[in-house]
Amino acid sequence: MNEAQQSKPVVGRRKSDSVTLHDVAQRAGVHVMTVSNALKGTGRMTQTTRETICRIAAELNYKPNRAARALVTGRTGAVAVVTGPVSEHFYAHVVHLLERELAASQTQMIFMCSRPPEREMEFLIQSGMVDGLIAIDAFSELRALSSTPGAILPCVYAGVLRPELAPSLSVDSIAVDLSGAAQEAVQSLLDLGCERVAYLVSNEGMAHAEDVRARTFRAAMERAGRPLEIINVDIGTDTSRRDLTRARLVEYLQKHPAPDGLLCQNDEMAISAYRALRDVGLRVPADVRLIGCDGLADLDFFDPPIATIVQPVEQMCALAWQFLQKRLAQPEVPLQRAVLNAHLQKRASLTP
Repeated sequence: MNEAQQSKPVVGRRKSDSVTLHDVAQRAGVHVMTVSNALKGTGRMTQTTRETICRIAAELNYKPNRAARALVTGRTGAVAVVTGPVSEHFYAHVVHLLERELAASQTQMIFMCSRPPEREMEFLIQSGMVDGLIAIDAFSELRALSSTPGAILPCVYAGVLRPELAPSLSVDSIAVDLSGAAQEAVQSLLDLGCERVAYLVSNEGMAHAEDVRARTFRAAMERAGRPLEIINVDIGTDTSRRDLTRARLVEYLQKHPAPDGLLCQNDEMAISAYRALRDVGLRVPADVRLIGCDGLADLDFFDPPIATIVQPVEQMCALAWQFLQKRLAQPEVPLQRAVLNAHLQKRASLTP
C-alpha cells in the first residue's frame, strides 16, 4: 500500500451519502475483504496495513450498516452489558473497559441499565437487538434470563461469584476470587497489632457469610480468637451515597469506641470512612488503619494513600469479550471457565 493509494479520493461519492466498505477499500487500495478483516481485528496482514485501513475508515467516518450485516451474517454487531450501579466508580470503570474492548472489534456496546428487571431482560432476548450479553456482578439477571422462555442468548458472567451459586451457573464465566487477598488484608491488620478490627458494610446482606469478604473476615477473627465487629451503615446496595455513609459512620463512632483496624466492603465505603474518621478527629493510620476493596486508582491520591484489595478488572473484561467471541463463533464449545485472583495493594493507610 503506497502513499498514492492511501490518499486516493472516493470517486463519485457525495458527502451526504453513506460511506461503504467499498469506499474504504478504494481509498486504501486493497480488497473489500481486507478492509472487513482489518476493522474486525481478524485476517492476516501487517500491522501497518491494519492501522492504515482503520485510519482511513475513521477519516471517511465509516459506520457499519448493522441491518445489512445482520441479514447477511445473522449477527447484529452489538453486545449488551449489564453491571452494578454505574454511580459507583468501579462499575463505571468496568463499563469503560468493556466499551474499549468491544470497540477494538468494531462491536457496539448496548448498556441496558444497571440491574435490569426481568421484563427488560425478556425484551432484550425477544428483540434480537444483540448477539450476546456480558453480565458483571449480575447473577440474578442471568437467572432471570435463563428462566425466560426461548432464551438462547450467548452470555458471559464476570465478577465476584458466591461459591454456592457457581454450580447453577450454566454460562461461560470469569470468577474473581477475593478470598486470598481479603485474608491477607485481615491478617495484616492483626499482625500490625490492631486490637479491634471491624468490617464496614453498606447493608445487612453484605454482612452475611455468603459474601466472600464477610466470610473471610469472620473466619480470620475466629481463628485469632477476636470478637466480631461488623459496622452496617444500612444505605442499601448503592454505595456511591458517600455523604450518607459518612454521616452514619460518624454517628456510630460517636456512640462506640473506634476500631483501630477497618476493612471496608469496597473503595466507595473506604473513601467515606476516611472522611468520617477525620470528622471525629481520628488519624489514618496512626489511630485507625484503613483498607478498601476494588482497586480504584483514586485511592492513591489520598493523604495518606489508602490500601485496597485490587480486582483484576482489565484482565476480567478482556477475557469476558474473548469468551463471548468464542461462544459466538463456536456455539457448541464446552463451558468456558476462568478464575482470577485479587491482590492486596498495601499503602500508607495500612503501614506508615
